[in-house]
Amino acid sequence: MKELIKITQSLKILYVEDNEAARESTLGLLNNIFNDITIAIDGQDGLEKFKANTLDLVLTDINMPKMNGIEMIAKIRELNKDIPILILSAYNESGYFIETIKQGVEGYLLKPIDLKQFIDMIKKATEKIYLKKEIELYHNNLEQKVKEQTHKLYRQLYYDKLTSLENRNSILKVIEEEKPFGLMLIDINNFSVLNDLYGSDTGDNILKNIANLLIDLAKTQYRVFRVGGDQFAFLDMYDDNFNFTKNVTTDILNAIENITIATRNETIKINIAVTVSVVYDCEISKMFKNAEVALHYAKKTNQYIIFYSDKLNIEEHYKKELDAVLMTKKALREDRVIPVFQKIEKYEKHETYECLVRIIEEDRLIAPVEFLDAIKKTKYYDELTKVMILKSFKKFSETDMHFSINLSFEDISNKHLVNFLEDILIKTNMANQLIIEIVESESIDNFRLVKSFVTKMQTLGVKISIDDFGSGYSNFSHVLELSPDFIKIDGSLIKNIHEDNKSYIIVKTIVSFAKELGIKTIAEFVHNQEVFDRVKKLNVDGYQGYFISKPTITI
Repeated sequence: MKELIKITQSLKILYVEDNEAARESTLGLLNNIFNDITIAIDGQDGLEKFKANTLDLVLTDINMPKMNGIEMIAKIRELNKDIPILILSAYNESGYFIETIKQGVEGYLLKPIDLKQFIDMIKKATEKIYLKKEIELYHNNLEQKVKEQTHKLYRQLYYDKLTSLENRNSILKVIEEEKPFGLMLIDINNFSVLNDLYGSDTGDNILKNIANLLIDLAKTQYRVFRVGGDQFAFLDMYDDNFNFTKNVTTDILNAIENITIATRNETIKINIAVTVSVVYDCEISKMFKNAEVALHYAKKTNQYIIFYSDKLNIEEHYKKELDAVLMTKKALREDRVIPVFQKIEKYEKHETYECLVRIIEEDRLIAPVEFLDAIKKTKYYDELTKVMILKSFKKFSETDMHFSINLSFEDISNKHLVNFLEDILIKTNMANQLIIEIVESESIDNFRLVKSFVTKMQTLGVKISIDDFGSGYSNFSHVLELSPDFIKIDGSLIKNIHEDNKSYIIVKTIVSFAKELGIKTIAEFVHNQEVFDRVKKLNVDGYQGYFISKPTITI
């Protein structure tokens, strides 16, 4: 905090908020960080005060009278396209979020304000301002010192330290000044799993190898950048015929997906998947933002490559998300949210089933892939989770069968939901039948909370399973600390294990690791005889998938 204040005390900011109570509350935080704050009570007032003052940073709400935040930002961008702008808003609609991306805002934070997220957002924005101010400061010093320090700061601001490629700041500058013909964004999918399996040093080497591959492919035709932790970019600087579609895209995908690394004992071919978005023939000022929006859309819709076009109707995609929220709301009101049950074949006395959520819609069952992500940030998610818990307990209350329910880190972080579950366990005396499947992911930012929850549940008699292990964030040290009863090996590793030797090696390693710790393993996505025979040879402790049993309404 001291380092942050050291940077911010000389900065001048504009804070725009029409709600007096929210304004006073946020000012309580801002006054501890900034010395010079100009306050505006709506968008029109904010624009006028921006014109009248020399400012370093803008913080604004969205929904305001006279002129809303989006309109104000657009007019501010006409006056100063580089000033950092941060959004503090109670509105989480995707339309607002997409629009702010297009306007080039530096950060978007939902109210009520989370202090840690607020401080992190301020820190990132002000550090960038600080670097720019440092460059300006050194320009006024002696010529030699200016050259040395400017070069150092320029490298920090415009180059990636790990790969020595130009970075995100640089690509934005190049697009504006040199007006390239086209842009390709390359995202390494689930890169964190490589860090977890092989360590951060090996992960860094993979990124450097990818950078070198891209440089070789670029030759003199393209310019290569590292624009994020696991994202790279190509700019077509010279070819007005723009041939990303003809050969470069395929070459890049093939080269990255077939990369190898050397470990202590062997050279391993790494299975790397990428998602690519390509933008060309568009307004230069929107090129990078369009590529980001297209990449986000491609990942959500499971496309490995996408070419941005206004015809994509990305806004229509977010309209579908809203429709999913409304469908879930209606289903909850009409009691059409139900569990279905998929058998987990284990060599144990008691039968075990996983409880999976579905929505009954006329003559079909709607799977969670069609609505769950859309409702996660709404109140209906908690309501749906409670319905699933209640109906699952009721279904197994008069049996000796075991059953599992799925909880995410967000669920475990929800005190009301955890208390709800504890009350049911105490009232029903069914703890010995319950298995809680926890999806381990990068969203786990409070591991102690998860460990405390696991310990409490195991004390009550509940068994714990780590779900989707190996899918993207499988931290072995976390497993050691949690001491779960089961590890469920993710279907992405199991489904092709009869054909893919890499998957076989990874699964074999997981099973061996688990057995050493006395943890039982369950193979998911066992969908045919060949897969079943392959995992059976590895001595896993249980199987789940359509080859064993499809999800059914009855047990």
